[in-house]
Amino acid sequence: MAPELPTGGRKPRIGVLMPAGRLEGNLGVVTHTYNAPEKAKTLFTNIGDCFVYDSSLRILDYSELFPIYVPSDGNISETQIEQINRLDYIFLRGSNYINTNGQWDPITAVLEKTKVPVIAFGIGVQVPDNSEEYVNESTRRFLNLVADRSASIGVRGNLSKKALNSIGIKNVRIFGCPTAFRHCKPELKLRRVDAASIKRLGFTLRRKTHGFQTQQRFMLRTLAERYDTEILCAGELEEKQIYYARSKQVENDAAVMDEAVKKLTAEKWFYGPRDPLLDLYKSSLSVFESVADFERAEQNLDAVTGYRLHGNLLALANEVPALYVTYDTRTREFVRTLGIPFVDGRYMDKFSFEEAWDNADFDLFEQTYQKRFGDLKNFLEENSMAHRLGSTPAPYVAEAA
Repeated sequence: MAPELPTGGRKPRIGVLMPAGRLEGNLGVVTHTYNAPEKAKTLFTNIGDCFVYDSSLRILDYSELFPIYVPSDGNISETQIEQINRLDYIFLRGSNYINTNGQWDPITAVLEKTKVPVIAFGIGVQVPDNSEEYVNESTRRFLNLVADRSASIGVRGNLSKKALNSIGIKNVRIFGCPTAFRHCKPELKLRRVDAASIKRLGFTLRRKTHGFQTQQRFMLRTLAERYDTEILCAGELEEKQIYYARSKQVENDAAVMDEAVKKLTAEKWFYGPRDPLLDLYKSSLSVFESVADFERAEQNLDAVTGYRLHGNLLALANEVPALYVTYDTRTREFVRTLGIPFVDGRYMDKFSFEEAWDNADFDLFEQTYQKRFGDLKNFLEENSMAHRLGSTPAPYVAEAA
């Protein structure tokens, strides 16, 4: 049974600040290049952001969704301000809002003209290892406005909480990321499979992972020799070009393929046209422009591993076991918050995937998930965000014009 609504029985009208992707009918959230390969081959898209947005909409219970896009000059009309002020709250989809590079002044200026609650729904910090500097002045001002407008801020983990505490924000709640809870289940029961029994393996690609490129190449090559491996692309530009050219969905496909291979060879990701990794790309690389399609692909796998935070998490949310490779403060914070099995990419000398997989403690994830489910429920209710946790995920509601 859905919880009692805080708006006198009326489902809330909600806004999302700078949404990732767009809603496509009953399909859910898709990228802005969905069904447009010619456009897709020219634009980087991170479908992981779409996972978070889509999952948030499945969890929340609402009657109207109002996307809020703020131009770089912060200039929106008085009519738009009036529309925002009729909402019950605005939420920030989970992303790396806590950092020293944020330029939030236009958004802050718009929000200061409004009066509705502004709630951070699973945001996180992204800083270099051992850094004690978490925000710039623009980010500090923005986050303080959010803290003032909400009962609490929902974050990924302890490092994000520490970062907010360092700028005087104490009303912080840890629960991880909405993607983990997208099916609104109080418990998850992962399928168990030992390494020797894995047939279909998904590898979540994050090519631009500074300091770990050679390691990622090695894992891809060796795992593909052992398992039927599908490379799951989150939106890297050259990978999309190869995929759409290979499947002849773009004009001048041979030239598009050739140019992408040249770029990746120049970056030393490929070692030339005879590189076996290029052959793997041409046979096993998958690109997705909708959350539903990515999810469906993972549901058909026996296991998932790789470097994508949200790609691995979407597998776990669908009870498919996933082993993370961590490579920065963000991924390390995340696996600790949810008790996810992982291998630290900094210490992978003489690495055995089979050994790491068979030693992975998926029981810990299942137990931690139950606790974080409760933490998320408390966070939502503390902020008067009507939700579907413990019930059936909400049907998609069309975005308001």
